[in-house]
Amino acid sequence: MAQAYVTPQELQQLTKLRTWRSVFGVLSDWIIILASFALIILYPHPLTYIFSFILISRQQLALALLMHDGSHRRLATSGKVSDFIAQWLCAAPLFFSMFSYQKLHLKHHRDPLAKDDPDFSLIGGYPISKKSLARKLFRDAVGISYFKFIRYFIYMARKPKAPPKEGEQKSEKKVTHQGSMSLASVAASILITNLILFTALYAANHPWLYLTHWFLPMATSLQVLLRIRGIAEHAGYEANPDQRQNSRTVTESIQTMIFAPHYAHYHLEHHIYPAVPYYNLPKLHKLLKERGHIPESQIYSGYGKVLKELTRG
Repeated sequence: MAQAYVTPQELQQLTKLRTWRSVFGVLSDWIIILASFALIILYPHPLTYIFSFILISRQQLALALLMHDGSHRRLATSGKVSDFIAQWLCAAPLFFSMFSYQKLHLKHHRDPLAKDDPDFSLIGGYPISKKSLARKLFRDAVGISYFKFIRYFIYMARKPKAPPKEGEQKSEKKVTHQGSMSLASVAASILITNLILFTALYAANHPWLYLTHWFLPMATSLQVLLRIRGIAEHAGYEANPDQRQNSRTVTESIQTMIFAPHYAHYHLEHHIYPAVPYYNLPKLHKLLKERGHIPESQIYSGYGKVLKELTRG
């Protein structure tokens, strides 16, 4: 079905991988992170502490979203290079395994909002009351959700894979080819990357910044950003074979810069063509919109409008 939206020639151009673009994206994220630490060290002030805390959590989100592209092996022309970038430079610093995430994320792509969708705990059950949403965001902001998520993620990643439904294996191959890395290698990547960051801050005589401005944003404000972005992508819809009917795209540039870096706000487009790398999603959006393939009802001007629609009382 998706192949009818663009020509084979257009799809070939849209799915063309440019490793340098991904490397530039990752390096840009890390430069901003390091600059945020430098700002605190050079200009210690309550305002710089707060600003850097928020900015670093946003950059952690950016790394997580590049890890997401890596789960589709869209970061480099070589699958192994893509895996390396996604795990060592994006997932590991966040204490994460891209390969475990990949296993769950591909299942989400096959049937979003189905009962066995691994993301259902985040995006299912909407609309909800405003008080319920406030409670969820509070748990995110104080770190409760982070530890619950880690526990849930480990459980889901270890859960035996159910036998594929008829035709499911074929559709999975259209999404991506899966990579692999041993548990020891994943653990080593997490330990080494975080040790490097801690050592750099220790050498700058500010080792405590690792806790207050790396781990703490990861466990708190990052979780708020992840929830709002996740809700905006699918919440309030039902499973549908036409994934244009259960995904959203958000277009307000300042809000998307905060909640969905690396063009992650073009989520409907991503579900139609998962093989399109993040830097080509604006082109895909323009093409599909011009041809009337994106329902206007699925395009939102901002995250506030989405949350207002999904809450009551």
